Amino acid sequence: MDILTAIKTKKVLTSSLFVIIIALAALVFFSLHENRAETIREQESLTATGTVEAKKVTASFKVPGRIENMLVDEGSRVEPGQELARLDTRELSARLSQASGAFDAAKAQARQAGDSVPLTSQQIEAAIEQARAKVAQAEVGVKNARDLYERMDNLYRGAAVSEKSYNDAKNSCELAENVLKEAQAALEQALSARLKVDLAQAQYEAAEGQSSQAGGAVQEARAYLDNTRLLSPISGFITQKNLEQGEMVNAGTPVFEISDLLHTYVKVFISEKKIGRVQLGQDVDVTVDSFPGRVYRGNVVWINNAGEFAVRKAVNEQYDHDIRSFEVKIDVPNPDFSLKTGMTAHVNIIE
Repeated sequence: MDILTAIKTKKVLTSSLFVIIIALAALVFFSLHENRAETIREQESLTATGTVEAKKVTASFKVPGRIENMLVDEGSRVEPGQELARLDTRELSARLSQASGAFDAAKAQARQAGDSVPLTSQQIEAAIEQARAKVAQAEVGVKNARDLYERMDNLYRGAAVSEKSYNDAKNSCELAENVLKEAQAALEQALSARLKVDLAQAQYEAAEGQSSQAGGAVQEARAYLDNTRLLSPISGFITQKNLEQGEMVNAGTPVFEISDLLHTYVKVFISEKKIGRVQLGQDVDVTVDSFPGRVYRGNVVWINNAGEFAVRKAVNEQYDHDIRSFEVKIDVPNPDFSLKTGMTAHVNIIE
């Protein structure tokens, strides 16, 4: 009886073991199948991994100098046009004062030269009119003297007048002619004086040019003085401070780095087999390891038209080729500034 019981017990154990082995085999089979299906789904889905980035702008002075004040520090939030730092302005203020003085002097000279043009013209035209009047008067004197001389000449030939009267008339005629010549010469001289008007006009234009040049020097000095104030070009946070108060700085040397953390983005690479499924404006779910379970909603804002070779090489040279990938930029709003640049972002482009 004990032998039969032992045999039955052994059969039961063998059957149970066989069932357990079959169950384990089935479990392994279905597990492998499920893992393979999950792997296929992951390979076919539009998922990728990238890094959280933000637009960064470097703030630099346009003029060299010594930093007099640093008005913000790392971590400070700034707005467009906000003053960030200031240079020592004493030397530039002195240059502006010198340029302003030279400009005022040039303007005064230009006004004086401008006033002299009509004054000179009036004086010359008055002299010309006076010379013309003298010429006209001399011409009348010459005509009268010649008429008298001709009458005296006829009378003298007829012995009707004395030689003295004849000579007096002759001398008067010659004197009148000399007076006319002098008046005509004075008129020509007065007319030639019109060149002085042209000279005065040229001097005025030269003074105006010097005034404009001096005005440009003033504007340049003011621009240099304005550029001693470093203003923020964008809204964002100071993420890097390169210099300190009291240091000398050259034009263009980076002083601050400003990051727009309100509008972060992620760049990922999508293979050429999947890039046709990605469209501009497409919604994207973004997650980061720092906040498990939290999903940030973004959208596709840029797709690079030029592909790049992927790092993964072809497995079979005969049938497979290097797979190209295309860069995709995803805009991710960050209103609470929880996303930080450099975070690893997991991207799922929603179809």
